[in-house]
Amino acid sequence: MKIVNIIGLALWVFYTLVYFAILSRTKRKKNKISKYFKVSILLIVILAFVNIIVILNESDAKPEDVNKTTTSSSSEVKNEKTSEVTTMEKTTTKESSGTFKKINHDLSGAIDSGTTSKGYSIQEKDGITYIDGYMIANKTYGLPSTFNPGKLDATVEKAADKMYEAAKKEKGYNMWGQSQFRSYETQKKLYNNYVARDGKAAADTYSARPGFSEHQTGLAFDVCAKNKPCITSDFNSTPEAKWLSDNAWRFGFILRYVNGKTNETGYKYESWHFRYVGSELAEKLYNNGDWITMESYFGFDSEYKD
Repeated sequence: MKIVNIIGLALWVFYTLVYFAILSRTKRKKNKISKYFKVSILLIVILAFVNIIVILNESDAKPEDVNKTTTSSSSEVKNEKTSEVTTMEKTTTKESSGTFKKINHDLSGAIDSGTTSKGYSIQEKDGITYIDGYMIANKTYGLPSTFNPGKLDATVEKAADKMYEAAKKEKGYNMWGQSQFRSYETQKKLYNNYVARDGKAAADTYSARPGFSEHQTGLAFDVCAKNKPCITSDFNSTPEAKWLSDNAWRFGFILRYVNGKTNETGYKYESWHFRYVGSELAEKLYNNGDWITMESYFGFDSEYKD
């Protein structure tokens, strides 16, 4: 097309120059000049017609090329999205099917104390109760004042970090563990402060007595989120609390004090308190969003003896 345009322009310039050159010389050759001019116009019309045909042919070709490119790009995007979804599904499946393992405690020499109402074994070792191999700390089963791991269990900490990373990546939430391991003495001070402020009966609905707190196990912690209420019932209605409730099981955690099940756990609903049990049990207790408590699942109670 470019060559045709160049030739046409050159011819048009040539005939235009000839026309004006002859016109400037004499008026006698007016008829001859008219012939030149007519020929010039005729050539321009022919070239214009040729250009139109070429343009139409190119126009017919472009949509096909564009469609090929678009189809190719769409396929690539689709493949990329499919790849991302597949990768995410594989990751989720992997995480939810045992990536976060149960913590196996050394129970050699443990005393067999019987079974729960649902047939799960109860064992005691060094004053600590294990049900089906899971360390238990609630209102029925306490911990010795001397039990002090000093910090969050390494397995739990690693799983928690992965959970926070996922919350950040998937939703942009900035979360962390605010209240993690607490020693017997620390829990004693907290509980006594609550009793002094609200009375023993009220304090027992939201705070564990010293020696009965999950925080002392090194397997549980409270979660806080940036610019959101921290360790308070106001956290319950936040998007972060909803995400935790829907996704904590993927990383081996359970919502320990479930809404509406105070009669089972002994405590009010705490949307921020999570306990590590490993992916296998966590998925079972998650129960597709209808959380089951450890007490209900294993068949044991949570009541102070006095």
